[in-house]
Amino acid sequence: MVATMVTAATDVALLLDDSGTIADIAIREPDLFGDIEKGWIGKKFVDVVSSESRQKVERMLSEQPDRDSPARREINHPMPHGADLPIGYSLMPLTKHGMRLALGRDLRTMASLQQNLIETQLALETDYARLRSTETQYRVLFDTALEPIILVDAGTGRIIDANLAARQRFETDGKRIAGAGLAALFGPANQGAVDALIAAARNSGESETASVTLPSEDKAVPVAARFYRQHGSSRIILRFSAGSLVDRDGIERDLVAQLSHSLPDGIAVVGPDGLVQDVNESFLDVTELASRNQVVGRPLGDFLGRRGVELAILMKAIDAEGFVRNFSTHLNSRYGGVVEVEVSGSAITKNDQRFYGFSIREATRTPPRPAPSEPFRSAHDMTGLVGRVPLREIVRETADIIEQLCIEAALDLTRNNRASAAEMLGLSRQSLYSKLRRHGISGNFSESDETH
Repeated sequence: MVATMVTAATDVALLLDDSGTIADIAIREPDLFGDIEKGWIGKKFVDVVSSESRQKVERMLSEQPDRDSPARREINHPMPHGADLPIGYSLMPLTKHGMRLALGRDLRTMASLQQNLIETQLALETDYARLRSTETQYRVLFDTALEPIILVDAGTGRIIDANLAARQRFETDGKRIAGAGLAALFGPANQGAVDALIAAARNSGESETASVTLPSEDKAVPVAARFYRQHGSSRIILRFSAGSLVDRDGIERDLVAQLSHSLPDGIAVVGPDGLVQDVNESFLDVTELASRNQVVGRPLGDFLGRRGVELAILMKAIDAEGFVRNFSTHLNSRYGGVVEVEVSGSAITKNDQRFYGFSIREATRTPPRPAPSEPFRSAHDMTGLVGRVPLREIVRETADIIEQLCIEAALDLTRNNRASAAEMLGLSRQSLYSKLRRHGISGNFSESDETH
């Protein structure tokens, strides 16, 4: 009855004599320690804990704990199968002859919460560092742009931010433009033209350009506006011509295109013929190229994927679906290196020409495992068949296994599109179907198999 009362308030109770030997034990959950606690009676407390906890137990036994608030220490018990079991013990004296009671609580839940907290904290610190790096890059690019750029809250019509070129051009008499309304920048006479420009940008979702006369200047100035949303808020980016001459090509360059050159992911733009039109610095880094001249004008298929088949598949998928996302393949560097990557892409039409843009991100891929029904034989297993199986059958079995793995990998890369998998493997569709039946490969295949 005493043991039941003690374990009602704690998970484990150890009755210790004056020498620290365990005289009795009471446990709330019978499977807390498994069966190892049955051999603890008669052993010293320090002999049933882990090596790093022995000093804690010795110090706890030598101290005189306060009866009102006994000190609690985390002690680890070694378990025969698995990690150590953490228990928080507090020691309470029972008799004048040195009998003591060690009351313990299971700390596994607390340890798991602490581990999750540490992992969350590390993830937050990583995200904060990445956010600060991104914000620094944005601020540097924002302030080094030659064009005056102004960020406006579309809901209130007030200026949120302005780069250095905009502040130098529009801030006069010590008045800051941040926080001011657009009417203070353009004047009441041009408010209608500015509202029409913003409405056109909102409706099209693209960059729209108009000429507006500023109160401080006599000539009309080209202004480009682009509308976007961020965390439930609407924003407008206004870009002004950098000089008196109208550089329409320069003002129509989107700010996002400028930022893409400093992104950590590789960016490549190709034409309808698959030839590279432009790449960013990260693409040059991953392909080990020295300059853009070494890649512009060459087929992207020389660098992306296997024999250029993936590029054709990606372009067809973009034409059919509008975009592709996280397509797994590899990138070939100039000096023979192979980098596993994930490719996302979309396309735009400009001047009646189709251009495809691809974002290429390095990815750590796990090699595809063979199916459980057909385990891949190691070289040792194959050589062990020598003398028991004819060489012709050993070679045939090895070839069948490799063929099956290649087919399964192609189906995985093309998301079970058999027509694209056949093109990737250099087979006709009839040959691929025959091999699928022979190897017993089945799955949810794309409906486009019958139309491609």
